[in-house]
Amino acid sequence: MMRFELPFPPTVWDIYVGWGKTRRKSPEYAKWVQDCGWFIRGRNDRIDTPFSLCVALKRPHNRMDLDNRLKPILDVLQHYQVIKNDNLCERITMTWDADIKSDCVVLVQRAEEALAA
Repeated sequence: MMRFELPFPPTVWDIYVGWGKTRRKSPEYAKWVQDCGWFIRGRNDRIDTPFSLCVALKRPHNRMDLDNRLKPILDVLQHYQVIKNDNLCERITMTWDADIKSDCVVLVQRAEEALAA
């Protein structure tokens, strides 16, 4: 199992700016991905089989949707080659947790079925 403490992820709505041919990653998202690198780089582990993901987020206020924070997390794990592809995700658990010290805690492990094989 791998554990990462990451900066609070942006909402899926803030990943891109522009429409059509001018669509590109937002500067805020690019900075978040770069910041995550400080917490992820240097890990030699890579999961190239089905995996499970557990995410705990510290909720800044009650008007946020939990599910909008998932895609950036999966994308950054793929970007830094923690996972081969986010389409291998078999199980996701997400929760708001006021008691965690970091803004975002991510646990990644091979899917239980793969561990048993």
